[in-house]
Amino acid sequence: MKKLKSIYLGIAALAAAGLGGCQADMTTPELVIPEAKLVPNTTIAELKALYSDPTNTSPVGLKDEASGEHFIIHGRVVSSDASGNIYKSLVIQDETAALAFSINQSSLYIENRLGQDVVVDMTGLYMGYYRGLQQVGWPGTPYDGLPQLGFMAINFWDEHAELNGLPDPEFRTIEIDDPRPADSGYMIAVDNFAQLPASGAALQGMQSQLVELRNVSFVDGGKASFAPYQESVSRTLRDANGAEMDVRNSGYSNFYTDILPEGTGSVRGILSYYGDSYQLILRDRNDVRISDKGEKEEPFTVSDVLDESFRGMSGWVSGYIVGSVRLGVNEVKDAADVILSDKAEMDNNLLIAASPDEKDWQKMVVVELPQGTDFRTYANLVDNPAVYGKSILVNGTLSTFLGMPGVTRVSGSLDSFEIDGNSITPEPPVPPAPGEVPAPKGDGTEASPYNIGAVLAATSTVADVWVEGYVAGFVADSDMNSSAVWSDRPAAGSSSNNYANSSNVILSEKPAAEAGIANSVPAGLNNAVKSQLGLKNNPQAFGRKVRVRGTLSSYLGVRGITKISEVKFID
Repeated sequence: MKKLKSIYLGIAALAAAGLGGCQADMTTPELVIPEAKLVPNTTIAELKALYSDPTNTSPVGLKDEASGEHFIIHGRVVSSDASGNIYKSLVIQDETAALAFSINQSSLYIENRLGQDVVVDMTGLYMGYYRGLQQVGWPGTPYDGLPQLGFMAINFWDEHAELNGLPDPEFRTIEIDDPRPADSGYMIAVDNFAQLPASGAALQGMQSQLVELRNVSFVDGGKASFAPYQESVSRTLRDANGAEMDVRNSGYSNFYTDILPEGTGSVRGILSYYGDSYQLILRDRNDVRISDKGEKEEPFTVSDVLDESFRGMSGWVSGYIVGSVRLGVNEVKDAADVILSDKAEMDNNLLIAASPDEKDWQKMVVVELPQGTDFRTYANLVDNPAVYGKSILVNGTLSTFLGMPGVTRVSGSLDSFEIDGNSITPEPPVPPAPGEVPAPKGDGTEASPYNIGAVLAATSTVADVWVEGYVAGFVADSDMNSSAVWSDRPAAGSSSNNYANSSNVILSEKPAAEAGIANSVPAGLNNAVKSQLGLKNNPQAFGRKVRVRGTLSSYLGVRGITKISEVKFID
């Protein structure tokens, strides 16, 4: 299968035509877009799963014994050996996984550009492992007496692979648990190394993926170079929790003499594997987005956020609160899309600038205020117009939001921001009065549901009954009497696994403002109803009247409701 080179020859001919443009009879050559004849019938994840035993290092010839059909996959190229740091390897990615090909050829990037879609007939190639990394190549030299995969000749790749369309080097950044997009290339964001799976199909799915490791720093930053001359070495990257990962660098790369940067930020690359551990392979020097800026004492400025060369770095950012984005605007395009005053319409964002008097929206950046966080509670202009014009210091990632340069991925905790030079110290919540125990009512049917008084009066387990009450909070720990939270979120500065996991809510006889221990019971939420009642993702459920179908039993130290199978809001 001969690769189509017309696109590159066309570009070269076009450049040559420009040199002799005075000749009137010359025509612009047609741009030929490569189109693969092969049709994919297998995903990368499906193929890897067929040959997934890392203890069997013998390379396996790829063929479908049952049907006799060929395995045909496709994927976008996510690697590049242009800098010399990647050696005779090409990595493609589809919406299920990524796969590395060992090819005995340098400068693979010339015909296999970053973002190029490639369709590959895998039948006749070999899949195996080299020191724990699942990849495709050819039977190679044994290591410690065990068979290993080696390089395939370039002609095998040429015979099995076809380019399809033009390269698209733009890669969408997604979170590690997000669905993988099928309509674009993607880069998986990793906040800490503990998120990376250690075994099974999840490990296969992460090997060779293009990733962005966030909030990381080099152990020898400011001291060692990326690599000695003509040597391959590992440098150590450390995440915010102290976990470490090797970054494999080549002394043949065009950046080997550069000194590892000091500071914290993000590092991108191919997530490879060696032995029993992940390792990262940089595509080029631009994959390293670390700066000594971003510390609290030397934060990024608004100008830094506007500068795309800092994009993807993490740290503290300083500025002045000058407005917000209008309601209904998903992408800011002009001055009409922003409000440069304290009269905000949305509570999920702030605009900040280098000066409190700035009026040019193109010199501003937007800061995301995550839902359900202290940051949104105390910083949004809808509820806190007094913060308008004040200085702000916030810890996040330099990114884009609502179509503008911005600061995202803010944890939202009290220690992630300061306003007017001060951290927020909220008043401790005052627990409500206990209230009165309501008299029992209802017969447990949907037409006449039990009230909270009937739940409290029950002395035995009663299954498959309906109960009615107001959503009045949640139980933060294991005992209703000592850890009830009468709100749609934990108190400022505190946290709760029960809240984070949407494991329960409190139902009260009275509206939320009048709820108390004596007129309320806890209701356990299973996976079937968490999406409807869990307050972390449904703060709007707080205060609403609801009817649930479940079992009356002991729960969280008191009488409660468990095994809920149906939820109906009735207000």
